[in-house]
Amino acid sequence: MLTVTHAFVNTGQRLPLNTTATLQRTFWCAVLAGQLLLAGLSSALAQSSGGDRDKWPSRPIRMIIPFTAGGPIDVVGRQLGQKMAEALNTTIVYDNRAGANGIIGIDAVAKAAPDGYTMLITTGSFAGNSVLYKKLPHDPLKDFAPITQIYRTYGNVLVVNPDVPAKSLKELITLAQAKPEKLSFSSAGYGNLNHLNGELFNSLAQTKILHVPYKGAGPAFNEVVAKQIDMTFASTAGSAAGIKDGRVRALAISGTQRAPILPDVPTYAEQGLKGMEQVYGWGGLWYPAGTPQDKIDRIQQVVQQAMQQPDLKAQLDRLGLITVGSSPADFAKFVMDDMAFQATLFKLANIQPQ
Repeated sequence: MLTVTHAFVNTGQRLPLNTTATLQRTFWCAVLAGQLLLAGLSSALAQSSGGDRDKWPSRPIRMIIPFTAGGPIDVVGRQLGQKMAEALNTTIVYDNRAGANGIIGIDAVAKAAPDGYTMLITTGSFAGNSVLYKKLPHDPLKDFAPITQIYRTYGNVLVVNPDVPAKSLKELITLAQAKPEKLSFSSAGYGNLNHLNGELFNSLAQTKILHVPYKGAGPAFNEVVAKQIDMTFASTAGSAAGIKDGRVRALAISGTQRAPILPDVPTYAEQGLKGMEQVYGWGGLWYPAGTPQDKIDRIQQVVQQAMQQPDLKAQLDRLGLITVGSSPADFAKFVMDDMAFQATLFKLANIQPQ
């Protein structure tokens, strides 16, 4: 221990002993005060540092959209992102990473830091890719943390060109059975949802309608309008205008209920064909695996609350979408079930993994 027995002033004269004792007490008080001050500063700095870490989000959140701008999932992402930005008091940056049926953008999220600042919004192709491709650059189950299912569609609409004589689903099935491989249906591409829809229809209705793939839903629909193809299985939003102005005729919609934007189009089940209600599109949100659970839960809560706001719900209704907002656990189970279902459809359609 340090002791002080003498103290000096500038004159060089020794101070009296009582003065020395007073200086000793003053010194030790100063030392103790300094230690307390340092301890307080250390505690404050630690709390400040922890507070900075806990203050989330403290910078913009990036939403990767693995398809081109302007498509359905892009529109949904931006509408939802606006609500998320307001609720979290931050900015959402939209990053369109299109290519390879969404794989490029999806993989970018798989390899992102799990810090709550990079998320993925995509469609059911997330599940389909696991079946369609032999080897993916990521594991769809292990490399992602499901947040929530945002929506599901009312289903695809079976539309025919005006020259097809069938005026009902029953008439179309009768016509197709009488003319195997004479009728055709278009799709947005090999392995796409409307391709699977068509193959499931062939199986359930016991028909042989030929599949003609195109590069995108737009060309697939337009070829039916142009009467080059007999029919297609189109989205409600993508077909509503053509149905209403008579360019195509709607015969049935998959899913469990009629779509509000197409109230006069009956479901397959209403017309006696069971099984088609299983085919519908969906969209969801993911984080990279390893993202803290509190951030996952917070985003899920924000999305669920946003879905209850009338303006967002109305916007999604116009797109022919049903809001969901499921829990992370429920969404994880849904994705696994959909992977199994799509594997069944791929086998049914004799689609070989690429």
